[in-house]
Amino acid sequence: MTRLNADASRAALAAGIGCATDVTGFGLLGHLHKLARASGVTAVINASAVPVLDGAAQALREGFVPGGSRRNLDWVAPHLDRGDVPEETLLLLADAQTSGGLLVAGEIPGAPVIGELIENTGHTLIVRS
Repeated sequence: MTRLNADASRAALAAGIGCATDVTGFGLLGHLHKLARASGVTAVINASAVPVLDGAAQALREGFVPGGSRRNLDWVAPHLDRGDVPEETLLLLADAQTSGGLLVAGEIPGAPVIGELIENTGHTLIVRS
């Protein structure tokens, strides 16, 4: 993990970011829920801005979904405002097969911005299409 995230963690520190988590078996939604809960905020995710590996959505459509991904989604569902986002998208965001990259609360030049943290709305997570 330290080798995988070395460049990202240095860039985050250089940008003055003091809040981050790795994204592993709990998926993006699980780790972001824990980050938002601990910080007393709501995380808003723009699902279309989240990078997805080539073939991941197709594999999901073909029925290849780890049981851990479904458990992750079930765990965050009570804390989630999903709007009209399809379950397929939510399962990708809850994927238990994540690689351990960093999720940072702030902007790093050149890194994707997938959402924002806002004042607590009563949900820890809001996912929009």
